[in-house]
Amino acid sequence: MIKRKKLFCLLALIVIFTIALGVYHDRRTCWGSNDFDTYYFAGKIITTGENVYTHTVFKTALSPYLYLPFFAILIAPLTFLDMRVAAVIWYVLNILVFVGAIRLSVRLLGSDEKFRRIFYAKPYLLRIASLVVLLVIWLDNVSLAQIDFMMFFLIVLSFFMYERKKAFLSGIILAAASVIKIYPAYLLLYLIAKRRFAAVAGFFVGIFLFVFAVPYLVMGPESFKDTMKSWVEIKAAPQLKPCGETVKENYARFDSQFKPSNQSFSAVVTRFFTKDDPDVIYWKEKSYEYRIPWPHPLSPRQVDMLIKILLLAVVAVTYAFLDYRLVYRDKLYLSIEYSVVLLSMVLFFPVVQTHMFAYMTLPIIVLNYIKTKRNEKWIYGEKWMEIAFYAVIVIYALQADEYMKVFGAGAFSIVLLWMLFVAILVKERARRKS
Repeated sequence: MIKRKKLFCLLALIVIFTIALGVYHDRRTCWGSNDFDTYYFAGKIITTGENVYTHTVFKTALSPYLYLPFFAILIAPLTFLDMRVAAVIWYVLNILVFVGAIRLSVRLLGSDEKFRRIFYAKPYLLRIASLVVLLVIWLDNVSLAQIDFMMFFLIVLSFFMYERKKAFLSGIILAAASVIKIYPAYLLLYLIAKRRFAAVAGFFVGIFLFVFAVPYLVMGPESFKDTMKSWVEIKAAPQLKPCGETVKENYARFDSQFKPSNQSFSAVVTRFFTKDDPDVIYWKEKSYEYRIPWPHPLSPRQVDMLIKILLLAVVAVTYAFLDYRLVYRDKLYLSIEYSVVLLSMVLFFPVVQTHMFAYMTLPIIVLNYIKTKRNEKWIYGEKWMEIAFYAVIVIYALQADEYMKVFGAGAFSIVLLWMLFVAILVKERARRKS
């Protein structure tokens, strides 16, 4: 009877919390302080045949629409509803993909355990810290009406489908994620390196479908041609422009790099090493207010080269420790491998904000699962794992401080977590060979 009362109280608290958060999400949508209004109007505009990248509404009242037309087409059915009703549906979808992404992450481990048992790791501090971080990341996504947990869901679904011997479908799902936001396309390198050619073929078929075929059929030839031309000119071309010697020449590239909210590895390197340009007044953000001095600052072109070298080193280390045999039945090993690749993907992407730390979810679940396996020959209970993970959590939390945000606490937390999982991968490979 007591257990039933506790369960009832827990369920009641969850329901109250979910409703309260839903009301908060609704209010933020009405105030225009999250991104759902941008998605909603992009979907509405795409159905009228107008150009979603040059429409005046995104130059005055709303944040600009950044993605390819495919995402606006996906959102379009919601625009037949009132925006507040559509926002509620979007909120519910966020809850579903959050739960679905975590359940798929657990299934990738091949565990028959129930989800809650994954977080039975001891000491209890590890369990509490893991749950708090996952909750914070999810709340960040929900409050800003972001899509990164949806992206994470698609990525782990792609991995899951491949493990179920549905490689072609796996590639199509990864393509769908890459068309919404470009960075999952990084995982194509993983598919090629692992010689998963059916998945690679599915990826390119998916790119053709979601970038060209579906938008062309929905929008019509003239609207599609005009919209894609604007996307190339406004969104793609500035990023492909060669790096110049002065900050002023690199406005389109460095505009996001100097913003403290950008917690990408590239942005932190840019803020650390770029030579001050007194003639530039574009950036009056905290990054200059709390400028991090470097004894020998570099020109933007030199910084750009340094970033490329460092990212190449990250990719080289990541792929040096993968096992390139085609088939593995050890789900734990694959999940460790997936975690390393996902974290290197986050490091590789040039714009990272707090909601994009959704990709920490799989490593956190894998680490908790490892800590429950105390009967294995390999000493899973080694303390260095816990210490490193607590350091990751502390550094991640330091983003709350303005100076530490400029310093790049979020980026350093991902770097440290990536290093931790590379070390775990090396230990696991050594155990297999012994």
